[in-house]
Amino acid sequence: MMSYDQQEIRFCTSADGVRIAYATVGAGPPLVKAANWLSHLEFDWNSPVWRHWLRELSRTHTLIRYDERACGLSDWDVEDYSLDAWVRDLEAVVAALKLEHFPLLGISQGGPIAIAYAVRNPGKVSHLILYGSYARGRMFRDPTPEMLEEREVMLRMAQVGWGKEHPAFRQVFTSLFIPEGSPEHVNWFNDLQRISTSPENAVRIMEAFDTLDTQELAERIDIPTLVLHAKDDLRIPFSEGRLLASLIPGARFVPLEGKNHVFLENDPSWPRFLSEVRNFLGTHPQEQPTLEVRAGTDPAKPITSRQTRWHEISALFEHAVALPTGERAVLLNKVEASDPELRHEVEGLLNCDAKTDLLQKLDGVLGATAVSLGASGDWMGERISHYEVLEKVGEGGMGAIFKARDQNLDRLVALKLLPPYLSQDLETKQRFIREARAAAALDHPNICTIYEVAEHAGQLFIVMPCYDGETLKKKIERGQLPLSETLEYSIQIVEGLEHAHQSGIVHRDIKPANVMVTNGGRVKILDFGIARMANTNLTRTGVVMGTIAYMSPEQSRGEVVDQRSDLWSLGVVIYEMLSGKQAFTATSDVGLIHAIQNRKPRSLARLRPKTPKELVAIVTKLLEKNVDKRPSNAAEVASVLRGISG
Repeated sequence: MMSYDQQEIRFCTSADGVRIAYATVGAGPPLVKAANWLSHLEFDWNSPVWRHWLRELSRTHTLIRYDERACGLSDWDVEDYSLDAWVRDLEAVVAALKLEHFPLLGISQGGPIAIAYAVRNPGKVSHLILYGSYARGRMFRDPTPEMLEEREVMLRMAQVGWGKEHPAFRQVFTSLFIPEGSPEHVNWFNDLQRISTSPENAVRIMEAFDTLDTQELAERIDIPTLVLHAKDDLRIPFSEGRLLASLIPGARFVPLEGKNHVFLENDPSWPRFLSEVRNFLGTHPQEQPTLEVRAGTDPAKPITSRQTRWHEISALFEHAVALPTGERAVLLNKVEASDPELRHEVEGLLNCDAKTDLLQKLDGVLGATAVSLGASGDWMGERISHYEVLEKVGEGGMGAIFKARDQNLDRLVALKLLPPYLSQDLETKQRFIREARAAAALDHPNICTIYEVAEHAGQLFIVMPCYDGETLKKKIERGQLPLSETLEYSIQIVEGLEHAHQSGIVHRDIKPANVMVTNGGRVKILDFGIARMANTNLTRTGVVMGTIAYMSPEQSRGEVVDQRSDLWSLGVVIYEMLSGKQAFTATSDVGLIHAIQNRKPRSLARLRPKTPKELVAIVTKLLEKNVDKRPSNAAEVASVLRGISG
């Protein structure tokens, strides 16, 4: 499966100020894909509906695609839904990458946009590929009363049912796009509809598509054109594909067997489609690419040859990966003095290598044992080492918590029994113990003390004080917290974070459930040391770990995080204490990640009008999507909070 490390996502601004998200992947000469509905640059990446398209098209080219305005990662709050606006968006992407001459692919509604762009930008497009597309929307197809009635029903269903949890409408729409899709395909496409845009935007986009008319423009195309269309396409009639080919002078028309509007990987016609496109462009996978877009490329520079540079990066990586950690750091520091960019490249590869190695080990453990994330079994009355288990007090994604008596020191403690998968692989277990013991060295009044990290009969456990109190989560469940309590708890949390960050430790899972408030009002941050493992990306095995609602945008993208990720999570927690509501919500994990990365939470000033302006301002700053716009450290946040009167 392709990884996020292979895809570069950036933003440009269209002529009317709308931000457009675009992505590049692959190596070779550029191939630009005009935006088509539905799309989401990140969601499509692992979708069984689209991932084979991205994989195969990027084998021979640098594939460039973007999310349509009002969709995916592009701006949703837009006014102009017109052909002119869509063409300007494509022009903005081309300008951002400084592309001079390239083939252009138009799929479905992307076809009319590609046609209009090619006519308005003569000399830019070398080849035009149109698949499952049309020259005229349904309002220009001699509409019958039955067709008009069907259109109104579809628009109404989108208006009332697009974003709902139940799949009734989405199932209808999905059946038009992939009638032969498997349950997995259907579920992915259903979810794509829900997260790709809002019900209001969906209706406006559908209305705009119905009124597209590029018939006259198609007749003016004077570049090599390939038109492909499935014979039994339920979304765009085959007759429209045939008409489109007849309008473009010299266009080659390729009828393909199949019903799916979007060819799936197991479609019999998928290999034929790829062969036709590659023959048309004169490129094949066995050819060695000479051009690429890579992570860190300046989008203002043209795409240029990188083979020599890649050999240099590869050689240094092979040397560094074989060194012990200390020697590796010395080597990279020497490289940075003469070539900072080279160090950045190699360090990124080393990080990916370490992550992949650990993921493979965890994948094997989880796949082989099919263990649950919680510590299973009834431990009441049992002895774990010299601790007698008295009662279970809670359970979460990273284990079960029991009250126990320390027989040696005759005191009550809390035992956290960790998930079985952490004990299955020796290297994984040792790495976890190192992380936990490093966190145990933290000594601060607002950080939960760790007495011991040990193993008993194959069961890893952590020993902590047994506090009298309740979690912040339970307090918030009763409603908004008083302003004075919110400020007091926030200051204590940020002071604990400041101490940890100064020690080089990032929590990675700050949330109300990980903040204990004792009966005396003392805040204790829980779970330092295990959050690093909790947020390891194990979604490939179907395991969801960590708490998505409190993840920073960069953490939800699987990027390397620093202390500013904890500050984002703190902002979400303060927001929740003030409003009694979560800052970001959705009906699915994918939808929640999209909201975190693209939406703003509801205004605190409206949810709690008497909130001090200074507090609203610092929360807003903590929740900046751009990590560089957040406060740089916890001390800065603490200073602001102490200056606010409760």
